[in-house]
Amino acid sequence: MSLDSDLVRVPTVDVNLSDWEFNQNPYPVMEEWRSLGPVVFNSRHERYMVLSYRNCAKVLANVTQFNSQRMVEFFKMTFGGVTMEAIDTPRHHEMRGVWAEDFQRDVVIAQRQLISEVVASRIDPFVERVRSGEIVDAIPHMTRGIPTLVIAKMLGIETEMYEEFSSWSDAIGNGGEGFLDPSPRGAKLLADSVAGTKALNEYMAAAIVRRREHGVPGQDLVSKMVFDDFAASMAEEEIVASNTQLVFAGNETTAKLMAATLVALGKHPDQRRALVADRSLIPQAFEEVHRWETLVQNLPRHACSDESQIAGISIPNGAEVMPLIGAANRDPSRWENPDKFDIFREPKQHLGFGFGMHVCLGLNLARLEAQIFIEQLLDKLPDYELAGDIDYGRNFLLRGPSAVPIARA
Repeated sequence: MSLDSDLVRVPTVDVNLSDWEFNQNPYPVMEEWRSLGPVVFNSRHERYMVLSYRNCAKVLANVTQFNSQRMVEFFKMTFGGVTMEAIDTPRHHEMRGVWAEDFQRDVVIAQRQLISEVVASRIDPFVERVRSGEIVDAIPHMTRGIPTLVIAKMLGIETEMYEEFSSWSDAIGNGGEGFLDPSPRGAKLLADSVAGTKALNEYMAAAIVRRREHGVPGQDLVSKMVFDDFAASMAEEEIVASNTQLVFAGNETTAKLMAATLVALGKHPDQRRALVADRSLIPQAFEEVHRWETLVQNLPRHACSDESQIAGISIPNGAEVMPLIGAANRDPSRWENPDKFDIFREPKQHLGFGFGMHVCLGLNLARLEAQIFIEQLLDKLPDYELAGDIDYGRNFLLRGPSAVPIARA
């Protein structure tokens, strides 16, 4: 993209978002960008970056000026077919509607016993090892498996496939880092992501065939899509890709949120002790973790109109736009002292679960999983320490700790 006349009014920076040092703590740099203006052009990635809560929300909500249609090819590459995340038309609502009821709050709450059992199956052996004096990485030995097991059970997947599901999903998630990294390492991450998608798609395709051959709709999520009336209008690759994305979304994001919760409470033991004393604070504590340690740092859009504007600044039709969710969630015009982690602050909606048409389908499930996880952690390991520095790797698009070593306090 060349710097046209519109770009003259837009400050320009040249920053590699997949740089390791930047990703360890991107917030000071993003604050510098915020001081430059409402929109900053990153010449390294040729994208317009949006930083305020208000402007990010407007971009995410205004599908007539900024939409996701450019993501169609990306989703085909990532998941093997188009899913609802890349559609901004009424078809999005129809596709989302297949599973919408299953993720409503009251329906999800009915899964509490299942989720509690899954959480205990991962926390109990982890806590036993930590109490014995070991330093244990919480991600592979606890948090990663929880949402994988939950979504696998909801999809009706065989128990023996759970570990492979997790590894495939991890590979897909790491592709986000490769997306911004033109180096050989980035190419390798993208190749591994494609391989993970292929393996998961092949499994889901076979599972879909088995459901059809059985002929009787089950209560699992795969069956619900296969036998839904809307499925007749979906291409086979769309059905497969939708199930594959659900596995990924149900595992990668929630697992990283749980890891981020461990880090936040580990760095703020006084607030962790407050949660031990008053469990009613847990829901708002989780939301504060999600605001303070935003996982999905960017929800990409592109300008799709000659009238596309952000804060009065014209954005060229077709230009790539990056609503920087982490910056929005630390906007000082919305939150007082936003860089401070404070579970007692006045609750306000953040953008961690998205905004507008594409707000996260599984947000109620993620919240319940995280709350049960925190409850059991405080019951079984109320005192712990972070045993070393936390590495956030290079994956800015899906930012989270790559390891969380935990020791007995």
